[in-house]
Amino acid sequence: MAWHRVSLSVRVFERRSSVLVWVQGRPILIARVDGKLYAMDAVCAHVGCALLSSTEGYESVCPAHEAKYDIRTGALVAPPRIKPELPCEEEESKVPLRTYPVAERDGLLEVEL
Repeated sequence: MAWHRVSLSVRVFERRSSVLVWVQGRPILIARVDGKLYAMDAVCAHVGCALLSSTEGYESVCPAHEAKYDIRTGALVAPPRIKPELPCEEEESKVPLRTYPVAERDGLLEVEL
């Protein structure tokens, strides 16, 4: 595993609690809650059809089917809203989402992949 600098200032958290970034071609959700940074895969585990891009407290909600994930562990907190008439909706979720160490160095964010 290696640390990868994200060309984004930590000042982004002055106006928002989370941000979606790409690190080594992988979408990563980075959030700050109570002064602590968290990072996890930003692709919903339920059929991988949506990017997780926002948080409320320790939870990130999928914009497509409203599945909720704990940003600290990647665990599924609330299952997706299933529409059985759609074939893709029958697939099982692949959780937990992978989480990563994240740090602030020289005012910029770094993620260890």
